[in-house]
Amino acid sequence: MRDGKSLQAGTSHYLGQNFATAFDIKYLGGEGVLQTAYTTSWGVSTRLIGAIIMTHGDERGLVFPPVVAPVQCVIVPIAARKGGVIEKCEALKAELEGAGIRVTLDASDNSPGWKFNEWEMKGVPVRIELGPRDIEAGKMLCARRDTLEKLEMPLENAAESVKALLSSVQKDMLESARKRRDERIVYADDIDGILAGVDAGNFVKAGWCGCRECEDKIKEQTGATARVYAEGEEKETCAVCGKKSEHVIIYARAY
Repeated sequence: MRDGKSLQAGTSHYLGQNFATAFDIKYLGGEGVLQTAYTTSWGVSTRLIGAIIMTHGDERGLVFPPVVAPVQCVIVPIAARKGGVIEKCEALKAELEGAGIRVTLDASDNSPGWKFNEWEMKGVPVRIELGPRDIEAGKMLCARRDTLEKLEMPLENAAESVKALLSSVQKDMLESARKRRDERIVYADDIDGILAGVDAGNFVKAGWCGCRECEDKIKEQTGATARVYAEGEEKETCAVCGKKSEHVIIYARAY
């Protein structure tokens, strides 16, 4: 909050003066008139990718939600040198690609265990293991990256099954992330409460009178800074000065 008035004021100042000047984007409208585009910047190339990594990643590496994963599914042949295995994996890959699934086939000479670790580290949502016994049984073994759960699925209508699994992974990852976020939101009525909240690794909602001095005091004593308004919420008093609160702010530390 550069001017101490509001987060929105600072954002509008940046977008209105700096961003629009640097990127004067125009387009030809439906009436044939050149118009200026409404644009914004959310740091997609860095901040959003970083947020995905920090939200979903684990000790094994990346965990990508299916909708943004560069590769949604990897096929790992088991006993690849045995007759018909690679051919069946290639056919499965073609079927999944035909259904719009972003899929790759790892037919390298590395061991299956090495491949499992490699693709887990890269965060691919679903891994399919396919070997001679699976083919004979008309099944494939699917491993979810988010839960590490393994499921047997029929090879018949494989694309439909994999699409349904990807949808389930997407839904479960979103719900899990929301649950973790909500569990990390606490409320505070004073600076000591804000300090206790951020020391425990939480987001802290507290009242703010709109005064820059109060915001600076919170930063000085807790190391936390204002992140965003808690829209639609009210608190009677400012957590610092006790005066009437104008906004409820979410405070957090940057790491």
